[in-house]
Amino acid sequence: MRTTVTTRRRGNAGVPILHRSLQVLDHLRQCPRGASLTEISRALDFPKNTVYRILNTLCAHDYVRRDEATLLYTLSRKMATLAYDSAQDRGLLENSLDVMRRLRDATQETVVISILDGGEGLVLEQVQSSHPFRFVCDPGTRQLIYASASTKAILAFLPDHERDAALKGVAFKRLTATTITSHAKFDGALAEVRRDGYGVDHAEALDGVHCVAAPIFNHQGFPVAALTITGPAERVPASQFPRFGTLVVEHAAGISKRLGYGLNGKRNGNGHA
Repeated sequence: MRTTVTTRRRGNAGVPILHRSLQVLDHLRQCPRGASLTEISRALDFPKNTVYRILNTLCAHDYVRRDEATLLYTLSRKMATLAYDSAQDRGLLENSLDVMRRLRDATQETVVISILDGGEGLVLEQVQSSHPFRFVCDPGTRQLIYASASTKAILAFLPDHERDAALKGVAFKRLTATTITSHAKFDGALAEVRRDGYGVDHAEALDGVHCVAAPIFNHQGFPVAALTITGPAERVPASQFPRFGTLVVEHAAGISKRLGYGLNGKRNGNGHA
């Protein structure tokens, strides 16, 4: 008796509806302002009834939310924090919130904590500025890896091979007059971060918005996150970057210490605390 064995290519293996669900999530990740059922169906070339069932299921489990006024779907806060929940330092937010509030009080600007996730920055939490006019970075906000103070702060202290992997294939597109548009200039910016201990966003992603960020290290000396202040250029001028940088580094170091950084004598390769 002859037995026929059918093999499937790895790319076609698995559960079809799960593949489609993940594609829906990935599409929503690229639509921070949200997308409608029709828009998702057209973009992915999926039947509307399939997309509707997927979205209903994701909403029921609180991974996606639907705005009843606009009928747009967006990723939920729960989805945004999955990366944090799976991170090695589960106490990151618990050890950061009171420090973030103190930094907000010291600077009066919005304070954000974020990580690297999938070749982008990912905001985990924010403490909003006390000014009437303020910038808001909701949890789940994605940041371009080459145009963010927080991603620079983390990348600068990553091991070389991990930094190279994170930046592989990055296309440096000009967003503003000050956007860094080449690998060579970006490498120079990272060298400045290692020298100063903090990174800056000089209106590189949005005109008129400045940010200053410092890395947060875990007990192994690995940069697991970044602490950032963000505000309008008028209140966070480039001339004051060193002053804000000192404050951010000081507060980030306090979080790092809580995570065990330096307690076993370990420092990252550049000796920063």
